[in-house]
Amino acid sequence: MKFEYLVGAVVHDLKNQLQALLDYEQEALARIPKRYHAHLEPILQRTTRLKNDTMQMVTLFRLEQKSHFPMDDAWPRDTAADAIEATSLQYPGIRFSNDIAEDCQGFYNETLIHLALITLITNSAQAGATQVRLTADDSDGLTICIEDNGHGFDEAVLAGEKDTTKNEGSGLGLFFVELIASHHKQGEVHGSVHIANRKEGGASVSVHLP
Repeated sequence: MKFEYLVGAVVHDLKNQLQALLDYEQEALARIPKRYHAHLEPILQRTTRLKNDTMQMVTLFRLEQKSHFPMDDAWPRDTAADAIEATSLQYPGIRFSNDIAEDCQGFYNETLIHLALITLITNSAQAGATQVRLTADDSDGLTICIEDNGHGFDEAVLAGEKDTTKNEGSGLGLFFVELIASHHKQGEVHGSVHIANRKEGGASVSVHLP
């Protein structure tokens, strides 16, 4: 068996084990008295983080192996809601606004975009954001935008001199999101990512899928 297949199998098993651990922790949290929740919640948050980072590893491996990620009709509001649910426990201090219209539609791989949104929400949290807003526009392909009220992007990031200010986890940040966006293409046109700082403070990241 090829080495890369062994690595892929190990990482995939790690993801499954972390999901099982997360399920046990959530069950325990539901059963124990609320006065003890503060002791368990940090463990649950870290397990969630490890699971999300492991999902990044699995996805990077599959992208590097040029695995097939099937595209299908999808609804960005639902994808965003799933990403918010996956990160809200880890970042309880963030107020999320899912302002994507219910009839907004796209054609993409939902697993990949779900991971991209989790990564961007994580970046916002580590930039000190307390508010994260998600919007989308399907008038020309699909553009999903995440805005926050954090400290914004460093000039080095805006200039393309470094990838991200993220200081925990994999550190892949925008590079990972750009890989996912570019995997989506229509003819010769690939998806792209645009970053900016908002005039009122905070950052804005737009993921465009053709």
